Formats: sequence, structure tokens, C-alpha cells
Amino acid sequence: MSLNDAAAAAVTKKVTLLDQSFSRFAVRSTLAGVYLAIGTAFAAVLGMGVEKHMEGMGSLVFACLFGLGLFAIVILGADLATGNMMYMVYGAVNKHVSWGKGMWLLVVTTLFNLVGVVLFAAAMGVSAKLGGIDPNHLIATLSMGKLTKSPGGMFVEAILANFVVNMAIVGAVFAKDIVSKFFVIVPIIACFVGLGLEHVIANFCLMLLTFFCASPLPEGFTLGAVLLNWSIVWVGNLIGGGFLIGGVYAWLNSGPEAYRD
Repeated sequence: MSLNDAAAAAVTKKVTLLDQSFSRFAVRSTLAGVYLAIGTAFAAVLGMGVEKHMEGMGSLVFACLFGLGLFAIVILGADLATGNMMYMVYGAVNKHVSWGKGMWLLVVTTLFNLVGVVLFAAAMGVSAKLGGIDPNHLIATLSMGKLTKSPGGMFVEAILANFVVNMAIVGAVFAKDIVSKFFVIVPIIACFVGLGLEHVIANFCLMLLTFFCASPLPEGFTLGAVLLNWSIVWVGNLIGGGFLIGGVYAWLNSGPEAYRD
């Protein structure tokens, strides 16, 4: 299947589900938040375990394992806002969906991704493994590293992050089987995580795990700082994954047929 055909089918499926069965679309989006939060927590727990024995290696382990959450989202058919950014812009450029409908779908996806992350993070807050972690835990230090960046830095890093994430999404379209998808998604996602770039749903995961699990909360972890980060990063992600991947690939695949993906 060509990228044009795959994108058109995905856009039609997502928009139809949103219009005809809002509750099912909401649940798919909620599950995406849960899956990414599971991957985030697992990567952080293993990263923290390694950090205790090999100082400085914890964040690298976290980066290498973080992509498991996105892999689960892709193979289990859940809806992630940052992936949908690519599909909605691609679809809008090709007139498979209106810009207004596409943006509304992204808002709904984001809100229910957040619901999924809240549900999982709250559960982990009473777990033996993460309940009551101290502010020096990898989850908390990664969160604070994001909150202390300048707004301009957040914005640029958000563009780059979702550009990389949607490299993996587009690559997964061409992967023939589950094993191939794994080896496309996980290493590419490790690039954006290892570079410390800004992804809004990943930030939901880290910051809500910090909120529900850390005791006490790190100094400077405030509602205002969190909401500012999420807002700036969402817009940057839309540009990077939506326009710079979705929009560019839509343009590339409107050219001569011999050069279409």
C-alpha cells in the first residue's frame, strides 16, 4: 500500500470513528495514554536500577526502552495525538478532512490521552515500585529538566521531537510485520528521547508520574510551569510532526507517480 493510500485510510477511519462513535474514539485515545505511560514508567524503573550501579547510564537505558510505549500504541491500534498530527495535516492537505475537523480530532485525542495518563499515573502512585519515590528519582529529575528550559528552547525541541516521532510513524507504515515495526519504531524513538527533546504526551507521562508518585514534589514543580510546558510543546509538536512530516510528505506524494512513496 502506498503512503497516500495508507494515510487516506487512516484519516477516514479516525474521522469516521470520531463522528459515529465518540466513546470508542475516546477509549482508543485513553488507551494510548495508558500504553505510553506504561512504557515511560517501565523505562524509568529500569533506568533507575541501572543508574544505581552505573552512574550516568540511567538516562540512556530510559531512552532505549521508551519506544516500547509507542510500539504498543501502533500495534494495538490506539490513537496518539502526536501521531494523529501527522495524519490530520496529511489528510487536510489532500482534502480528505477539513482543517477544522482535523484540529478538533487532535484536541479530543490530546484530552483523552491525558485521561489515560492520569489513570495509570494515579494507580502507580499507590504501587510498591513507584509510590513515594524521592525527588531524585529519574522520573522526577527528567520532569524538572523539562520544566526549567526556556520557552523558546521548549518550542524548538518540540518541533524536533515530533519530527523524529513521525519519522517512526511513517516508517511503521512501510514495515511489513510486527517485528519489522519494532525495529523501525524503538530505535528511532530512542533518538528523540536520548536527545532530551520535548513531546507533549511523553511530558504528560513524566510529569503526572512525578505528581502522583514523588514525595515531596521537587522544588519548582508547579501547575503554572507544567501547563506552560504542555501548551508550548503541543504547538511545537504540531509543527514538527504535522506540517514538517505530514505536510511535507503530502506534498512529496502529490508529484510524479514514479517518485511517490
